[in-house]
Amino acid sequence: MLQREALDIQRRVLGPEHQSTLGSMTNLAVVLCDEGHYPEAEKLQRETLDIKRRVLGPEHPDTLESMANLASTLQHEGHYADAEKLERQTLDADRRVLGPEHPDTLALMNTLGETLRYEGRYAEAGQVEQQTLDIQRRVLGPDHPDSASVVYNLGCLAARRGDRTEALSLLRQALDQGLSRSTALSLEMDPDLKSLHGDPRFEAVVTRAKERAGAAQKSN
Repeated sequence: MLQREALDIQRRVLGPEHQSTLGSMTNLAVVLCDEGHYPEAEKLQRETLDIKRRVLGPEHPDTLESMANLASTLQHEGHYADAEKLERQTLDADRRVLGPEHPDTLALMNTLGETLRYEGRYAEAGQVEQQTLDIQRRVLGPDHPDSASVVYNLGCLAARRGDRTEALSLLRQALDQGLSRSTALSLEMDPDLKSLHGDPRFEAVVTRAKERAGAAQKSN
């Protein structure tokens, strides 16, 4: 992988604490996480975070970014308690440093809602996601694409609770608000939506999602 080679060179030439080196470490860890290499991503993220805390400070925006990335990896690994603890710690700092309406703050609130959902704490998850959506609608407008992932998560939450009608309504809303192509194409494979399988209304949503994703790809 070219990113590994570039990082090795940067460590030798620039040093392990140089801003460019830390940026490459962050980017490589994100790629590893996206590829499902979670233990390796976690190890690299912890190393990056330790350096950033020491060099930049515990509440520098770059440090907070690394904290959020590590929390996401922990969530993917199923370490929900650890992920939640780090998400709440980072969220408190984000609100102080970046502000309660900053995109990074809102993204982390969304991630915390996901973690709470995975932990089976549906009431808390719903509160966090709804609070996130309320802020997004106030700041960005009622139908901004950035809200789509939050609406989708609320749909997943409704499906887990067994409220099919509410879940389907929210999924349609998320599609209308510009749900990402990758998420739209993975509706059938999302375990949170398993309870909707076999429902003709869900099949119609899946078909609609594929059509929208295909149209979006052609327009690009």
